[in-house]
Amino acid sequence: MSDPLHLSINSKEYIIKNCLGQGSFGKVYKAEIFSQKKIVAIKVQNKISESEKNLIQVFKGKNFKNLVNIYDYKEQNNLIYIVMEYCSHSLYDQIQKKTINPKDIRYVLKQIMNGLSELHNIGLAHRDLKPENILICHLEDRGMMQEVYKLCDFGTSKQYDRLATECVGTPYYLAPEQILKQNYDKSVDIWALGAVMYELFTNVPLFSGSTIQQIYNQILNLDINNKIDSLQALEIKYKNLLKQMLIRNPQDRINLEQIRKIIEERMSQSVEKKTQANLNNLEIKEITQLNLKQPNQIPSIFNQNQKPPLHINHPPKQQSQIQQFNINNQLQKQFSNQNQIKPLQNFNQISQIQNSQQIQNSSQIKFNFQGQQRNSAPDLVSNIQNKQQ
Repeated sequence: MSDPLHLSINSKEYIIKNCLGQGSFGKVYKAEIFSQKKIVAIKVQNKISESEKNLIQVFKGKNFKNLVNIYDYKEQNNLIYIVMEYCSHSLYDQIQKKTINPKDIRYVLKQIMNGLSELHNIGLAHRDLKPENILICHLEDRGMMQEVYKLCDFGTSKQYDRLATECVGTPYYLAPEQILKQNYDKSVDIWALGAVMYELFTNVPLFSGSTIQQIYNQILNLDINNKIDSLQALEIKYKNLLKQMLIRNPQDRINLEQIRKIIEERMSQSVEKKTQANLNNLEIKEITQLNLKQPNQIPSIFNQNQKPPLHINHPPKQQSQIQQFNINNQLQKQFSNQNQIKPLQNFNQISQIQNSQQIQNSSQIKFNFQGQQRNSAPDLVSNIQNKQQ
C-alpha cells in the first residue's frame, strides 16, 4: 500500500483521502487537516478566472449558514488550491435515490432560500442553481446531527446590479431571459428555484429534451401552468407558488421574501395542526383513564342515593376522590344539577406530498459521491505528487 499523499497549503498539512468529483478544469478531493483531524474538501484546478479569484476573496474566512464556506486559497506550481467545507453528498444524489421524505421538502426549500438570501445580501446572483450545486453537510446542533443544505460552485456568480446578458448555467434550470441573452438580475435564481422545487415534488426535471435546443424550446414555449395543474397530489398552495416562481416575465415573478412568507405560513399551519391533534389525543387518554364515560358511572356526587364502595380495583386517583366524597357527603345535597361532558372536536390531519426523481447532465464540476465521474479531467493528484517532490 502506498503512503497517503500529503499536501501543504499556507503552512497547514493535509492528507488526501480520495477524489469526490471532477470537471473540465480540475478535481475535488476529500482531505483531512493533519493537526486537527478535521475533514475538508480541496478543489484543485489548473486555471481560474479573475472574477472567481475575487469571489474567493469575498467568501474566504467568512462563516455562512447555507453557503459552502471557503477556508483557504493558494496558487502553487501552476495549480490552484481551494480549501472548502466538506459535504458528504448532494441534493442530486437524494433525488436520484428518492431518499427525501415528502414532509421534509419545506425544510429543504427554506434552507436553499436562506443560501440564496446570503448570496443576494452581498450583491451576488448564483446564476447556476441546480441539485448538483446544493450540497448536504451533517452538523451537530444541541447534541443531535442535522442535515444542512448549502449552495456551492460560485464560479458563475455575478454582481446582479450589473445587469448581465451572457448565457451561463445548466440548460434545465436557465430562465428565459438567460436563454434570450436579455438583461437579467437575481430573479433568475427564483426561476431556477422553481425548477428545483418542481423536481423535489416529482423526481423528474420540469423541462426535458434530447438536445439543448429542445430544452430551450420547452423553457420558452411549454404551457407550464397546465403541467403544474396536472400534479394531482400536490397541494393547491404549492401549485400557485410554483406558477408565480415560473413566470416568464421576470418583472412579474415572485421575489424571495414573498416565497419565504408563503413557505413559513404553511409550516406554522402544519405545526399548529399537529399541536392541536396531540392535545386532543391527550385529553381523550386522560378521560379514558378516569373511566368517565357516562354520567351514571361517575361517583356519588352525580348519584346521591348511592354511596360508591371503596374497592381495590379503583385507580388510586379515583379512590382519593371517593374518600373525599364520603367525608363531604352532607355537602353533596347542595348539588342538584348534573354536569355535562362536552364532546371533543376532531382535527384535520396534515397532508403529505409524494416523492420524486430527476435525470440531468451538467458541464460544471459534479460532486458525484458514488464515484461515477461524468466528465474527464487530468489526474491532478499525480501532478501534485510530482510538483511537490
